[in-house]
Amino acid sequence: MKRTSILASFIFFQSVLCGLPLATAAAQPLASQSAAASSHIERGVYLAQRGKFEQAIAEFDSAIELNPRLADAWFYRGSAYNFKGDADRALSDFNRAIELNSRFAVGYVNRGKIRYDRGDIDGALADYDKAIKYDADSSVAPSSHSYIVSASNRIQGTAYNNRGVIRREKGDMKRALGDFNRAIEADPHLALAYSNRSPIRLLGGDARGAMEDAERALTLDPQSSQAWNNRGLIRLRAGDTESALGDFDRAIELDPRNVEVRLNRGNARSDKGRYEEALADYDQAILLAPRDRRAWSYRGSSRYSKGDYAAAISDYTRAIELDPRNATAYSNRGSARRANGDLAGAMNDYNLALSLDPRCALAFLNRGIGYLQQGCEEEARRDFDQCLKIDPALRPEFDVAVGEARRRLNGVLKK
Repeated sequence: MKRTSILASFIFFQSVLCGLPLATAAAQPLASQSAAASSHIERGVYLAQRGKFEQAIAEFDSAIELNPRLADAWFYRGSAYNFKGDADRALSDFNRAIELNSRFAVGYVNRGKIRYDRGDIDGALADYDKAIKYDADSSVAPSSHSYIVSASNRIQGTAYNNRGVIRREKGDMKRALGDFNRAIEADPHLALAYSNRSPIRLLGGDARGAMEDAERALTLDPQSSQAWNNRGLIRLRAGDTESALGDFDRAIELDPRNVEVRLNRGNARSDKGRYEEALADYDQAILLAPRDRRAWSYRGSSRYSKGDYAAAISDYTRAIELDPRNATAYSNRGSARRANGDLAGAMNDYNLALSLDPRCALAFLNRGIGYLQQGCEEEARRDFDQCLKIDPALRPEFDVAVGEARRRLNGVLKK
């Protein structure tokens, strides 16, 4: 059964909180009050830079009490809440900051992240559009401390990067690539933008460009698990499995809870025939993300390769429960059922796979082999022709699978 190594989802958004010039209040209080509010904000930023968020919030509270129409105070307090993990209060403060200053670009960036995290993809996209629009002719002065901005000191770079991620999720690769290009133009030191652009270039056939991006991301941020993962995927695609495994090992050292890297290393290990090690990676991925159907499906494939067909059937069944419209899972379960002696169940799975995806070449290949076992040569030939028509690149795998099936069938007939 064919299984390609997955590309990571690359959902890496940046929150921004840096040394912005203070916004002009819509209605200024007395000069002494304004100066006092500004002093509280400055002290709050100083404290937040050192991770003292509770004390920082108290300073921002004082600023808001003195001047409740000062957008910066609401924004900074929202950012402090965000870093404390209180997304509800953060969102409320960002909303208020934007109400007071509808052109507050960095406010849209941070609100966009919270909206994305909550599944409001369209709301997040609208926020990044506005951030780009309102920051088109200005950039943020870099903070003297990188306590909030871990990879981006420019609003535009961050906004383009985050919008690119959403467009990539929506399948708009061309516009996503354009956004990552613009992010890098705005901030050439934004490691995440290189990491996010790399897989799109790889998918587009630009392996050299993808590797350049992966290497650049590692130069900028050698502690980035995702950058190591990217380079590992590129090396794996090039056939350099051992080097790829080294990159995946490093990625997992940096982020042991990264499910994507666990799956990628598991696939690489399985491709090398190191099934027990692969199964350990899939087991860990399932513990971390029990509803990720890929982990169940990939573990099923390794179990199939080991000859543990009953366990493979169980894993594929769970993958189908999690994603009932995944044609490949039905096709793979069909092969495990066929290998386990259940040809009728296998043919039913192949038919289900093709009803979900009439262009599933592997399902045609596998059903054709099933027809061979039933002695239905004409039906088998039609399925084999359709398989190669849909995906001519399957020819090597096709020749091996069909040849093996015919040899086994001839052996049975001779007996």
